[in-house]
Amino acid sequence: MKSVSLQKYLQNTGFDSRRNIRRIINEGKLEVNGSIIKDPKYLVDKNHDKITYRNKTLNLKIEKKVYFIFNKPYGVVSTLSDPQKRITLKDYLKKIKERVYPAGRLDFHSEGLLLLTNDGDFTNFIISTKNKIPKIYLIKVKGLITEKEKEKMKTKGVFIEGSKIKPLDIQFIRKTHKNNSWFRVTLIEGKKHVIRKLFQYSGHPVEKLKRTGIGNIKLKKLPPGHWKELTKGDIEGFKKRYNYTEKKTHTVDNEKNI
Repeated sequence: MKSVSLQKYLQNTGFDSRRNIRRIINEGKLEVNGSIIKDPKYLVDKNHDKITYRNKTLNLKIEKKVYFIFNKPYGVVSTLSDPQKRITLKDYLKKIKERVYPAGRLDFHSEGLLLLTNDGDFTNFIISTKNKIPKIYLIKVKGLITEKEKEKMKTKGVFIEGSKIKPLDIQFIRKTHKNNSWFRVTLIEGKKHVIRKLFQYSGHPVEKLKRTGIGNIKLKKLPPGHWKELTKGDIEGFKKRYNYTEKKTHTVDNEKNI
């Protein structure tokens, strides 16, 4: 086996999520051949190097790469554990034998499509804004938005965390009997609460938010709280459409809770 970075090796074995692996390494909690390693890019060889965590040798195996979609219900945390003891993804994924993690998140009050996988490179590709993977959302906002307001959001956007955010598209769907509005919003940025902030700053706070698509992967009629494994064709079709290659080095911009 060729040498591979410590972070990537641990991701490929399903040891933990990319985020947690980086934290564990940075905190000096891992040793390779008796030496504390704080560099996620440190090269290791699974056949010769001994990796220990909390004084225990890790006997890890590379897992088969798997990919699932999950319809996250309202009120579920997009992690596998929660210090506040709220319902998490783990409560729904007990029949999945591989240890999978979400490629991006949805906040507690949002619902809809999450992509779950143990493929760290694919996760990085999905959540990097530089790869311009469109994410599609259905939202209900307070009040009625004029064409002028909608065009202003599309052309001027808003500043969030020091960056100007502009949606790729905003399509009006319908108004409710209480004169609120449903829209379909497409964007590539993954800043925290980006859609909520975009409409809040425009005077129309979001009342409901549901993600329905990540690129050409769609939620369709998958019921809330259910998951479905994606086929090899689904993944190959996605990779081909968005120019993903295994050898490509991906620069990651973490997707926060939408």
